[in-house]
Amino acid sequence: MLTGLRLDWLNRTRSPIDRCSLISEPIGVIPEAVNYYTQQAALKETKRLFPDYKQIYAETQQVNLQRLNKAWDRWRKPLKHGLRGGRPRFKKQGQLRSFVFPRVNSPRAGAHLKDGFLLLSRIGQIPVVMHRPIPDGFTLKQCTVVKKAERARVAFWPWLVLLHFHQR
Repeated sequence: MLTGLRLDWLNRTRSPIDRCSLISEPIGVIPEAVNYYTQQAALKETKRLFPDYKQIYAETQQVNLQRLNKAWDRWRKPLKHGLRGGRPRFKKQGQLRSFVFPRVNSPRAGAHLKDGFLLLSRIGQIPVVMHRPIPDGFTLKQCTVVKKAERARVAFWPWLVLLHFHQR
């Protein structure tokens, strides 16, 4: 849906150079450009219209909007050597490889690591195997959950600590 808003805006504000089709091009007010800030402001309305979006942690939705914004900018604006990225594609269910919890172990965080278990908001408690101990004085800032080779891995930032989920 988020990519659809941007592509709809693009289709409504573009027409061929040599003609303007009265059949396929809408006539009227040019819609406001869709960007990260307009989509972030529309998240409440999106949650009202699509109740399933309420199940997704709010900061994770905002991070996905930031990822979409980066992909959109890479496609629209060429890099310094003139090449552009490919057009952002719709992701089907299960096609998104990773998602981010921007805060870990803080009072309003969506992810908490305690006693060998990772508690993810709206997902549940997951047992983990630590590959290396967390150094003294180390604070976890961000948690990225990545699906790789039919297994889930978690990376904590700014230092990289990889975890494997127990297979059941």
